[in-house]
Amino acid sequence: MAVSTSTIGYGDTLEFSTDDGSTQTQIQELKTCDIPTNTVEKIGRTHMASPDRTKEYTTGLRDTNDVNFTFNFNSADYKALFDLEAAGTVADWTHTLAVEDGQTAGAVYTYKGFIEVSGATREVEGVTECTAVIKRTGAYTFVEGS
Repeated sequence: MAVSTSTIGYGDTLEFSTDDGSTQTQIQELKTCDIPTNTVEKIGRTHMASPDRTKEYTTGLRDTNDVNFTFNFNSADYKALFDLEAAGTVADWTHTLAVEDGQTAGAVYTYKGFIEVSGATREVEGVTECTAVIKRTGAYTFVEGS
């Protein structure tokens, strides 16, 4: 059996850009972040002579799923995300995964999306954790680690 090269999430980064990548703003206290996925539509194409009385399908369009992430509340991250949401800005997002064993660069997902920031509960003891959702638009790209 081959030895695993997988990693934990420690070391992942999430950044956004509003100027076509000239400058990136990193979410400083990222705690969790989804990997982007798509849903593929299933289109019925059954007809009166479908073989073996079995329904037939073809693939339809891909639909972009949202990317959820959480971060420890800090004014800088929250303000940057709040401003994106308030302006309705579609930003360029880059999620770089932690480096796998034997590699020097982590895998990278890039995509476009606008943000929705949720509130958070403040506690006497404990760190305030905020949630946000990137509402993706268009396809994402994936570059494997190297």
